[in-house]
Amino acid sequence: KKSQSGFTLIELVVVIVLLGILGVTALGKFQNLSANAADAAEQGIASELSSAAAINFAAKSVGVTGAIAITAAGCTTAAAGTAGPAHANLNNMMASGTAPATKYTYAFASGDVVENAVCASGQIYSCTIENSDGTATDAIASIVCTGP
Repeated sequence: KKSQSGFTLIELVVVIVLLGILGVTALGKFQNLSANAADAAEQGIASELSSAAAINFAAKSVGVTGAIAITAAGCTTAAAGTAGPAHANLNNMMASGTAPATKYTYAFASGDVVENAVCASGQIYSCTIENSDGTATDAIASIVCTGP
């Protein structure tokens, strides 16, 4: 009599069911990462703009050549065009020289000055960074005016 060795049908079914349960559990963890990544991207843009505006204000205050004059409150980028007197060009403050525009829009939020108004040195206004596909929570960047 020959004896056969191998797995029984019950053992194979149990393994497949266990792998399926593990797969479903792990899949739920990975599905939420895209929203988290979109939130992190917006927060990154807002943080870069806020810190760049603060550094720019300090540079302008001590007379560094090349500092950007931010004399009016506005949140447009060069890609979106400028609409108003002396809008701050957010592109110039980004390390790459361009504010990401493919998925993001920049909208005036609030601050010590109204949109398109001339702002004095040290006044702060806010720009809301919005993801155009609506998957992320909006982030807010604080921009410091350098004054005329």
